[in-house]
Amino acid sequence: MGAALVALTFSGCAIKAPGTMPTAQPGPPSVTVSSPAAPLPSPSVPAPSAAPLGPDGYAGLKLGMTKAQAMDSGLVTGISGNNGTCGADGDGRLDGAVPADASDLEGKLFFSTTTGKLVIIGAMSGVPTPEGVHLGSLVKEVKKAYPTWKGSEGDQGLGFVKVPGNPTAFYRIYIDAGQVLELTLQTADQDCAE
Repeated sequence: MGAALVALTFSGCAIKAPGTMPTAQPGPPSVTVSSPAAPLPSPSVPAPSAAPLGPDGYAGLKLGMTKAQAMDSGLVTGISGNNGTCGADGDGRLDGAVPADASDLEGKLFFSTTTGKLVIIGAMSGVPTPEGVHLGSLVKEVKKAYPTWKGSEGDQGLGFVKVPGNPTAFYRIYIDAGQVLELTLQTADQDCAE
């Protein structure tokens, strides 16, 4: 299969290879992007990840941490203040998360308004649970990993499952059109969500 070329035109900016500085260019510059030589992985295969989401956090970021402790982990961005806001401005996200908009749960963090502790961590693309479930997993993969998971509409909708290895936490998994669209790790005793 030959490499397909796509030309994109941006007015007033140029996209350069990573590590190079942009330079001013006369007129509208164009950028040529070629498709990868190998096929892209299917949506049910997560990108490689150094750490899973669970059973007690993500890498060095753990449920129950304060905002200061979370910032010290080096794994978060956008945290401000000391008080929790249950996912509103100031609670931040996992570093590297690419949410579609402000309400997207990808990498979103929730700190309790009561205790100020981290109570919910939203999964981000390419980060699976230890059992292999990730954003984009198929319902059959969820049911294989978590046989007790049941959605609010059978195999669709919102459902919860206890986290293996952590009796004080659960996964909140939302499935639509047969795929995981939302995945969070949550403490059982929290004041921010279901």
